[in-house]
Amino acid sequence: MPNTIRWGILGTGYIAGEFAKGLQFVPNTQLVAVGSRSLGSAQAFARQFNVPQAFGSYEEVVQSDVDVVYIATPAGRHRDDCILCLNANKAVLCEKPFTVNAREAQEVIELARSKQLFCMEAMWMRFMPLIQQVKQAIAQGAIGDVSMFTADFSVPTEFNAKNRYYDPELGGGVLLDRGIYALSLAFQLLGKPSQIVSQATVGKTGVDEQAAMILSYPTGQLAILSASFRTYSPNEALIMGDRGRIRIHEPFYRPHKLSTVTKFPLVTSSKAQSSSGLKQKLTAAIKQNSLVQRLYYQLEPMLKSAKSNLHLLDGNGYNYEAAEVVRCLQAGELESKIMPLDETLQIMQAMDTMRQRWGVKYPQD
Repeated sequence: MPNTIRWGILGTGYIAGEFAKGLQFVPNTQLVAVGSRSLGSAQAFARQFNVPQAFGSYEEVVQSDVDVVYIATPAGRHRDDCILCLNANKAVLCEKPFTVNAREAQEVIELARSKQLFCMEAMWMRFMPLIQQVKQAIAQGAIGDVSMFTADFSVPTEFNAKNRYYDPELGGGVLLDRGIYALSLAFQLLGKPSQIVSQATVGKTGVDEQAAMILSYPTGQLAILSASFRTYSPNEALIMGDRGRIRIHEPFYRPHKLSTVTKFPLVTSSKAQSSSGLKQKLTAAIKQNSLVQRLYYQLEPMLKSAKSNLHLLDGNGYNYEAAEVVRCLQAGELESKIMPLDETLQIMQAMDTMRQRWGVKYPQD
């Protein structure tokens, strides 16, 4: 790969513009081409973001002198656009959801791997500095053994049967648009669940407008997730352990603030208990002593330690995922360890299973 990575963009909508802004904060990059189904739209985008080449088709972008293509088209097009880029031997960063179903995702992944080309889902949340800090804190045991995780992403969205939120042809529905953030974060922090139960409210266009999910894990952990087009929620995430909790403030998918509360528990951790039968007996005796319990709960506020962590983003946030692509390309890596393709496929499979239970189908299914 050259020292400067040359980018092309398919699509000229809002997300494409935000990504173009983010690229301005990434060293060793240049946005050299943009394509739209309308030449006029591509030219207007090129003028706004100083892009030297504007094309009236996606095919012309992938045939131009670019190293990697960011796909910012509607979800219903992602499979076809990824294949278009890969068949032209271009690396791919595809906006979430990667495709509309697991079958399409598998097809794209197999093609990328067979051609030895870099490919990644653009789940920008995963690359945010505070999300990386949360993952590290959990790994270091900052809040003890994590057993519960909650996240919600709900903002009222005006109904329009023809826009991407509500149109099945475009891969509409709250799960693929918003629920995927909470689901992806659960996978990132807790791993692949062993079971998922869910429920959805399906609207008149046949897509899910509200969804609730409970993920369970072999170790007993639970993740409770929700998303909606109809309501406004706190849009936060909370990770809870036996020694404290971490709150990812609104919006959790683009966080600027964490709050961590840690406690010195009356009961020793499960790991410590398992190391000594004497400690188990002592713990049981303490729990049964009413005087000790009253004293503990009186002192409990003083046994807490709370702190906040603020982190103002460099750029607009899209630069972090772009920087990871640049790093991987320059290092000769075909996948990102932060957003690996196998995990993208597992998340798509989980969403397929939920949609099937709800009766939500896309033309691509």
